[in-house]
Amino acid sequence: MSAVVREDIDLLHSECLALARRTARLAAELDRGIHAATAGRLYGAVREIWQASELLHAAFHHAPSDGPSIARLCGRRMRYLAARASRRRSR
Repeated sequence: MSAVVREDIDLLHSECLALARRTARLAAELDRGIHAATAGRLYGAVREIWQASELLHAAFHHAPSDGPSIARLCGRRMRYLAARASRRRSR
């Protein structure tokens, strides 16, 4: 059961990050037009979503573990995200 909990937390974390990126893109698009007030609220939402994502990440570290250590899994995830960001920047 603990592996399922960790997977759920990790999935929620990924979904939060994806939602933050989508929201930031929408805010940037609205900010170019006459909808600056709406964009400002969306940027605020992005900040809140990122904070929720960080809370989920912390929960992941405190979740019960039957398998590999949480630190090793986290390191693997961070390396994956760094490589993905690097690929995205090189495009």
